[in-house]
Amino acid sequence: MVVDDVAANRDIVRLLLGFRGHEVIEAKDGADALRLAHVHHPDVVVSDVLMPGIDGLELVHRLRADPDREAASAPVIFYTANYLEPETRPLAEACGVSQVVLRSQDPGTLLDAVESALAAGPVTVDLDTEEDFAQAHLHAVNAKLIEKVRALHDTERRFEAMAVASPVGIGIIDRHGHADYVNPRFAEILQTPMDRLLGQGWLACLDRPAQDAARELLRGSGPDTELRFTHRITRPDGEGLSLRVHLRQIHDGEDGLTGGVLMVDDVTDVALAEERLREETERRQDEARTRDAERLHALRRMAGGTAHDFNNILGAILGYVNLAIESINDGRDDGSIPADTAESLIDDLAQVVKGGERAQGLTQQLLAFGRREVNQPTALDMNALLCDCETSLRAAAGPGSGLRLDLGAGLPTVKADPAQLTQVLSNLVRNSGEAMPEGGAVTITTSAQDDQVVVEVRDTGTGMDSDVLERCCEPFFSTKSTTGTVGLGLSTAHGIVSQAGGQLTIESRVGQGTFVTFTLPAMAGAVPAVPPPTTAPQDPAGGETLLLVDDEEAVLQVTARILSGAGYRVLTAPDAGEALRLLERHGGEVAALVTDVVMPGMNGRQLARIAAGRRPGLCVVFVSGYAESLFDDQGNNLEPGSTILAKPFDREKLVSTVRTALGARVSSS
Repeated sequence: MVVDDVAANRDIVRLLLGFRGHEVIEAKDGADALRLAHVHHPDVVVSDVLMPGIDGLELVHRLRADPDREAASAPVIFYTANYLEPETRPLAEACGVSQVVLRSQDPGTLLDAVESALAAGPVTVDLDTEEDFAQAHLHAVNAKLIEKVRALHDTERRFEAMAVASPVGIGIIDRHGHADYVNPRFAEILQTPMDRLLGQGWLACLDRPAQDAARELLRGSGPDTELRFTHRITRPDGEGLSLRVHLRQIHDGEDGLTGGVLMVDDVTDVALAEERLREETERRQDEARTRDAERLHALRRMAGGTAHDFNNILGAILGYVNLAIESINDGRDDGSIPADTAESLIDDLAQVVKGGERAQGLTQQLLAFGRREVNQPTALDMNALLCDCETSLRAAAGPGSGLRLDLGAGLPTVKADPAQLTQVLSNLVRNSGEAMPEGGAVTITTSAQDDQVVVEVRDTGTGMDSDVLERCCEPFFSTKSTTGTVGLGLSTAHGIVSQAGGQLTIESRVGQGTFVTFTLPAMAGAVPAVPPPTTAPQDPAGGETLLLVDDEEAVLQVTARILSGAGYRVLTAPDAGEALRLLERHGGEVAALVTDVVMPGMNGRQLARIAAGRRPGLCVVFVSGYAESLFDDQGNNLEPGSTILAKPFDREKLVSTVRTALGARVSSS
């Protein structure tokens, strides 16, 4: 029979003895043990000493005095954590206790003691008088109680010293939510007297939701055994505090919930330091973004300026090559140049034209990156644009990759150049396909958010590390090993979206694909009706007089020769001042002003405005490598009715543009 008022202790002894094959009877206290001894007559009794009611010493005394001699003679072993063997020896010997075993000893010691008691068999004891036992019993119990009280006092003093010196606030809370104790630091943190924090005053350290959660925890209403809170409160003096609060349940020996212990730490300084660190981090990130923007702006200016100058050179080259080809064809036709020689020369010049066209494509990409490409923005539906170019986008994704369109409903209209947006989408989809050599899916999603149209292009490819991601929008930066003019896809897309008033952002991680988002502002008001296309007149030029203005001498001369060859009378001017003087002398004769946009001194826009004032209804054709000065912040053309021709151009494009502009003026008049 095992006698102990703690169930966990009984379980341990039962498991130990059961392992040896013994049948174990459990008694929860001395009274229960006396009753069970009369029923089961145990061979050995293993009992705790310190128990409520009838303790171990009293239990042995009563067993030995019991008339039931079989129960009275059972060997008894004290198994205790409170009494040492010398403390119980006098009574143990008097009552026939076989051995005193401490719980701190090896479990085998208890098993050996049980085996020894069983081997020795029943005991016979001559009891002292009741008075002698009572006196000895009282002496032993009082001695132990005094020892426990002293230990308790020592523990209380140590706890008090620890609590007073603690850098955190401490409170002991009962299960009804009342504080029995708070330390001085708790009162100091809240700037509240200690007596006002007792009872339910301690709840001042929590906000309302946290107070309700704390009460639930102390009642044991949920599965949690502890709660942690970090929040700000305002104490009575008006100062704001950041507190870190930890509330943990306290259980007694039988796992009964008796309350909780509260710990409160003032982390205001830490919170302020974290806030300063966060602000500093944000400031550095803003500075980094500003530096990146400035770097891209510098690259854009360099790329745009280079492309503009190169456009002028390229335009002159292509113009003179085309004139040379026309002269060779004329010579072949009139017999002045042998046919085979003419054919050879034309083939050679065709290679020059082919190289010039490749260079033209490169300059267009550089201008797009520099946000200086001449474009024709119009109102468009992004979903309709995606549906129209779906076939070409599937081809751009490559044979091993699939394309999925997830188009949101009710998108507002945006204003942009549809050809340029198609180029942006093609570049992004092509990059996604190349990032998935094993195949995968490219998903394009559209949605409307905050008066913007949002387009997202996501792939499941190899992704980019942080170094590549930081530079991926720079022109000519590429991780591809192929030759050719690589490294302009993302930079071109970034420039086109920026020029349309939007933003392009890229998120990517190695092995997790790339997520590109670009936004375009929604158009305000109703969508204007698209005017029917104007058809250029098919009859040859009628000999109109054109005023041609360009500060690049080579471009001016080759353009004049092309227009003259097309049947026009051409007046040339190297700057706006000379153009105005020619307009003054030949004002009634000039049918159209064909002018470059970017010129030193007075630019093409200013010239056109003055010329139109002097000659109302004058047809104007702007020619430029980049024409950003022609548009306002919303992308609207500042010269309604004017025509824009982008450099470089070929003979057919130049002549057809001028004829269309003149034809539109005639139709409107």
